[in-house]
Amino acid sequence: MNDEMQTFGWDDEISNESNFTLLPAGNYPFKVTNFERSVYQPNPNFTSKVPTGTNMAVLTLGVTNPTTGETATLTEKLYLYKKGEWRISQFFVAIGQKKKGEPVRPNWQAVLGATGQAEVKVRNYTDKDGNPGQANDIKAFLEPATWSPQDQLYSQAQPATQQPQPQTQPPVKPFPGVQTGGYNFGG
Repeated sequence: MNDEMQTFGWDDEISNESNFTLLPAGNYPFKVTNFERSVYQPNPNFTSKVPTGTNMAVLTLGVTNPTTGETATLTEKLYLYKKGEWRISQFFVAIGQKKKGEPVRPNWQAVLGATGQAEVKVRNYTDKDGNPGQANDIKAFLEPATWSPQDQLYSQAQPATQQPQPQTQPPVKPFPGVQTGGYNFGG
């Protein structure tokens, strides 16, 4: 069960004061921890650049700082329309589903759990009460070839997983005797 969805009883003890992590601007590894299909509906008091009713992918990304081990949770929305196609393409290149310069039909079912690298920026904002704040946003999804040397060190610091070697198996020999579609147990 996802700990964030854990419910409390009225008499349970609580201790967590905040789970917000602000990362410094930079390039970081990410993992897609949630993926939802949604439809964009703008606020009626807001002029939108995205057409109402546009399909969108809402991605939750766990972005890890390899130096501290802290993970920030970022939400990224990919709008499925022509003007947003470059961002969708950038994301699928980053997770290894697309080669740059080649068309692809995205495999959305393989997005959950996908990993890649992203350039993270710090955005300054003012909340509804007039207080200043900061948040992280994805500035760009990075091609595997554009990862920085620091990112490569992070990758090297992770334990290597050894891929099993494919084994050749001898050809399957059919059972002797007549077979009529069922199993032949030699009788």
